[in-house]
Amino acid sequence: MRATPFALLSFVVAFTLPLAAQDQKPPVVGVGITVPDIGVLLPINVSQRLRLEPYVDFSSTRADYPVTSDTVWGSFTRVGLGLFVRTHSRDRMALYFGPRFGLLRGSTRINGSGGETSTSSSGWFLAGAIGGEYNVVSGMSVGGEARIEYDHSSSSSSGPSSIAPSLFARSWYSSGAVVVRFYP
Repeated sequence: MRATPFALLSFVVAFTLPLAAQDQKPPVVGVGITVPDIGVLLPINVSQRLRLEPYVDFSSTRADYPVTSDTVWGSFTRVGLGLFVRTHSRDRMALYFGPRFGLLRGSTRINGSGGETSTSSSGWFLAGAIGGEYNVVSGMSVGGEARIEYDHSSSSSSGPSSIAPSLFARSWYSSGAVVVRFYP
């Protein structure tokens, strides 16, 4: 099952290479951010119609419960790649669609009246994304992205009140983000 994301990547790259060969302009590299989840993007416009977009998305939280004196820390990191076909619908507007996929890593730690319990998890994800961007000025675009994502992860926990030693999780969900990209 670990080879599935890499086999999919190979298939998608082989399928989109003819699109990249249509344009002869040099690749345009930029940097971008997403909100509400804080994500950092590295858009690489290989051609006018093909974009590769490595990215990192991360979150960290802490919650203190004064009644029970418990503290809960949680964090996750997602490292992935987007392969997008781009279309231009108007002069300064562009649409894109394609897959996003990558690796997941997360951890949770609870320190409180029941002792300390920690859980770590890792896995992979695959998403279908569609988005649009508007070039506000030359070198800067603002847009939005919607995606439907499938996550597959396994976790293990330790501590006096730990759950099972190994737990598998699979989930489907949809999400959206505002995306700002800069092209120097």
